[in-house]
Amino acid sequence: MCANTIKDHTRRWTEWMEAHPWTTRTALGLAAVSLALTAISPWYQIYVRDDESLPQYSFFILHKGALPERGDYVAFEMAQEYADRVQPSGFQRPYARVGKLWLKEAYGLAGDTVQVKGRIVFVNDQPVASVIQKDIFKQPVEPAQFVSPIPEGQYYLGLPHPRSFDSRVIGYVSAKDVKGVVWPIF
Repeated sequence: MCANTIKDHTRRWTEWMEAHPWTTRTALGLAAVSLALTAISPWYQIYVRDDESLPQYSFFILHKGALPERGDYVAFEMAQEYADRVQPSGFQRPYARVGKLWLKEAYGLAGDTVQVKGRIVFVNDQPVASVIQKDIFKQPVEPAQFVSPIPEGQYYLGLPHPRSFDSRVIGYVSAKDVKGVVWPIF
């Protein structure tokens, strides 16, 4: 009786799979992707954007521990010390999202020169950012203070958006907070 029950279930399962090929392929595909992601998880991670940093993309592959080169997109953890650097001090900056991953582009690496002229920030004599006068809560914002050249183990990270909360106001980001290099998927 038990052998017949197993044969019956096997036959029904086979018939169902033949009748629903796309469902079967999808399930097998998801299982394969899940196994592949588990296998590469010590080195890579899928990251889903949860802010407006790079609005043209929603999904990224994070190469854990990779240090950026100029032009690479970088994932770093927003530390309280970065939010506290924003000048003038004493204002609430709820958009800082301390403890969350942020995605920015590596504009400046160790040894690069950084200058602030008025409200414009230059890296290697190229303008990379302008600093807004007031944030979305109408609080004043000043450019960060920079030591030049960029010290070893530090990065100038930014994006072209005029309101990007990046090195223009938080200063350099330490390599210890860089989680890796990210590649946009779509």
